[in-house]
Amino acid sequence: MTLPWPPIDDDVRAAVLRQLHTDISIYDRSGIISRFEDAFAARHQAKHALLTSSGTAALHSAYYALGIGPGDEVIVQDYTFFATAMPLLQLGAVPVLADVDRHGELDLERATPLVTNKTKALVVTHMWGNPQATRRLRAWCDHHGLALIEDCSHAHGAARDGVSVGELADAACWSLQGRKTITAGEGGILTTGQREVYEKATLLGHFNKRAITEVREESPLHRFAETGLGLKYRAHPLGLAMAEVYLSRLDSWLTCRDQHAAYLESVLAGLPGISVLTPTRPDRLATFYAFVFTIDPATSGFTRDNLLHALRQRGCGEFETCESMRPLHTYPIFAAPRSPVTTYETSFVRCDLTVSEDLATSSLRIAVPADDSPESRAYIDTAAAALNEALTSVTAATLAR
Repeated sequence: MTLPWPPIDDDVRAAVLRQLHTDISIYDRSGIISRFEDAFAARHQAKHALLTSSGTAALHSAYYALGIGPGDEVIVQDYTFFATAMPLLQLGAVPVLADVDRHGELDLERATPLVTNKTKALVVTHMWGNPQATRRLRAWCDHHGLALIEDCSHAHGAARDGVSVGELADAACWSLQGRKTITAGEGGILTTGQREVYEKATLLGHFNKRAITEVREESPLHRFAETGLGLKYRAHPLGLAMAEVYLSRLDSWLTCRDQHAAYLESVLAGLPGISVLTPTRPDRLATFYAFVFTIDPATSGFTRDNLLHALRQRGCGEFETCESMRPLHTYPIFAAPRSPVTTYETSFVRCDLTVSEDLATSSLRIAVPADDSPESRAYIDTAAAALNEALTSVTAATLAR
């Protein structure tokens, strides 16, 4: 079985059609642009929101708005998608890669020695929708005098210890790409509690009508608002018509995903060598962009690939590896960095990154349904049954050796 995403139903079609007859290009902060930004900001406890053409554009806008430039260093967790770090190269900044723990969360103890007098910020990613402990991250950044940026592209609506992802950040960024929980097909959004950050981000990619209105006249940046800084990062209204419908469903979707994830978690409970990346717990609301678990062959007696082969033998193609999100240090651009605005003399790798690499090579993932329809229940039941059978098979094979 496959899990189609996003759901294109009558509500979505009607919303896109309404927007098609309303406006297909919006130059200022009006209409669906303002409605979506206000609703998204409120849901994530933010004062300001800025829609962009992609999550990568949102990150670029955030880094620029926080004053990050040539020679500045930013600590970036190694276990993330490469787009988290790539916009820093456009600014001539240096992403310094840091390792994570077994749950894909930044290891602050190991990140501390990476801080130098050039370090300006920390960026973390809530991988697979697992919300990190942002109170602790905020305190660490404040102690070191660093800005905190959160890449929330997998984590729409996630929260931990009563704090929404992005709530404590100097800037937070989400992707609205086609496979994301809230999708506009393509798009992104930035949130911040700081007016100055919002205005600088607006100036970067929203010239003319929006920047003229949103950048305060008393700001020294206002005189550049008509032209902006040469980029165009506006979001498309038709895509936002989809996203607006999905945002209204977010809370019910997360409840359903949590229930489905708990079911899969129960299949794995108590098995030696198997760990769930994002456990279902009362202290957090995870997005479960994917349900991810790791296999330690030294303890389990079998490898990830052994289990994946057993799943495929049972016709179960829903489980996949996580190597599409392989660690940053495995890409040539981070070992031999290039930038359009500066020259780098050294690699961005300054420490051991074994946990990050091990997570990518020992993990399996599966998409989790966002509703409780008969089709979704059949999907999760089939996947759980196949997983249970495959685990029994590989375990028996291990004992027979």
